[in-house]
Amino acid sequence: MQDKNYLKRRETAVTLDTPVEDLAQQHPAAVDFLNRRNIRCIRCGEPLWCTLGELLQKEGVPNLRQFLEELNDFLSQNDERK
Repeated sequence: MQDKNYLKRRETAVTLDTPVEDLAQQHPAAVDFLNRRNIRCIRCGEPLWCTLGELLQKEGVPNLRQFLEELNDFLSQNDERK
């Protein structure tokens, strides 16, 4: 039997291929998560036009898988989906 947190994480799963624009619209809490890690995904009031993976690589995030896991865990607990 799978626990509720696992199912919630699958439901909110963000991938490296997720467009930043979709991430900001579908998961508003993700913007704060990224900002707290000094990763700006919104400039001049608009989300960046790239994927999350491209943004993280540009920002020099060393371990993309770990970062993605932390983001998805955060969203499974704090997501404010519209």
